[in-house]
Amino acid sequence: MLNSALILMSVFKIGQVVRFLKPFPDEDPQQPYLVKEVKNGQESTRIDISPLNLGLAFPPVYTVRSTELILVEQV
Repeated sequence: MLNSALILMSVFKIGQVVRFLKPFPDEDPQQPYLVKEVKNGQESTRIDISPLNLGLAFPPVYTVRSTELILVEQV
């Protein structure tokens, strides 16, 4: 339990691999995303992520709140 709490409170950095903490029902809960940019704000931190392993030439970039993500791999 302590390890998962530390991962949830991690500072996100460019190049880390993350997943959604609570994915939508139609999404793959194991889908990894790459952190592209971290935008620290006054109220919350927003992170630009891009899905990995989709086979797309230009994968989409999504902006989400840091509270919605869980760290999978450290850089």
